[in-house]
Amino acid sequence: MTMKTNILIMLLLVATISFAQNNENQFSETEIQQLVDEHNKWRVEVGTDSLIWSEDLAVIAQAWADKLAKTCNMVHSDNEYGENIYWTSAVSNPEEVVNSWASEKKYYTGQKITSNNYSKFGHYTQLVWYNTTEVGCARAACKGGGEIWVCNYNPAGNYLYEKAYGNND
Repeated sequence: MTMKTNILIMLLLVATISFAQNNENQFSETEIQQLVDEHNKWRVEVGTDSLIWSEDLAVIAQAWADKLAKTCNMVHSDNEYGENIYWTSAVSNPEEVVNSWASEKKYYTGQKITSNNYSKFGHYTQLVWYNTTEVGCARAACKGGGEIWVCNYNPAGNYLYEKAYGNND
């Protein structure tokens, strides 16, 4: 082999190793099922249809989680999907993450969303939003420790002057 070929092979190996390291936080099939099941547990309670996993949404969520992991600031993206973000200083699991968002249920009594009440229960209402059909999630290890989790939802929810579920008249 020529020196040029050896260098190209070495660069390809480095890129492959780097890609594998950057994707080490991808979910197992069991974790994906847990994420979907935890979402659907809360949706069943209020009569909204079950969600299905979207690999496309998971890829979008992973890109955002990877970006957030550099500083671990919880900032929402400007994509077209609904989004929930979770940060922990430790290692977490699907049940803990989804149940953290769902804990806002105590503040939501079926009212229409306004700019004044949204911050109290917006994670929960996105989780159970009446016409959302898909979810895709990701996690990334924060540079300074801990994890950041992102879930994207399609179609998005949390529209002002609408209810998360039930009669929207």
